[in-house]
Amino acid sequence: MTSQVDPSQDKDTCLKLINLGYARSNRVRLYGKEVQLVSDPFPHQEGGIAVEVLQGSESSARTIKLPLSVLQVAGQTERKRTA
Repeated sequence: MTSQVDPSQDKDTCLKLINLGYARSNRVRLYGKEVQLVSDPFPHQEGGIAVEVLQGSESSARTIKLPLSVLQVAGQTERKRTA
């Protein structure tokens, strides 16, 4: 069984994540490591939401999918506003 994801929902989630601090030029902790975000969140081709990051002294950016817990926080902020 496959499920269709609404692309506009992904865009809304990306905007909420930016407002929560997951925006270009910010430093965040992902998967236990502090990283520098070099992109805003975007829908990943394999599903989910991802960002481009630099870690430590890396010279090239890599793509990391955001953890489900981070995406759930973005979803909870919407529910709190409408409740």
